[in-house]
Amino acid sequence: MAKRTKFSKFRSLYDVIEILLDTYTHEGVVEILAESHDLELSVSTLRSYLYRYKKQSKELSVATDNASSQSEDKPDIKKQIIVDLYSNDPIQESNTDASDQSYVQPTHEKLDTAMKRFEAKLKLANERNSSLVDK
Repeated sequence: MAKRTKFSKFRSLYDVIEILLDTYTHEGVVEILAESHDLELSVSTLRSYLYRYKKQSKELSVATDNASSQSEDKPDIKKQIIVDLYSNDPIQESNTDASDQSYVQPTHEKLDTAMKRFEAKLKLANERNSSLVDK
């Protein structure tokens, strides 16, 4: 099996690192990565990797935006299927022209449900982070 580079490990842990950076200093993040994720970095290397990762992500998104803006194809008629979020059962099916779709404001109930799910995930992430520090 090929040995992974430090940057590839960093890339795979980027979401975790971003969450850690909300709570900890760079020094704290370096300690947690070393103890819990077997990734030995210096503070300056962490900062360099953060810069490099964000720069690459930005370049990729700019390239994607430019490629999509140069495309002048007429939108195809697509089949639209509306699915119940809880059961994944189809609610409505129709053919629609992508250019004719109007924005539908989500209901307060759907927004509240989405917010509660987000808060639950955030709480779980914070609990995981605090357990990493306790080790």
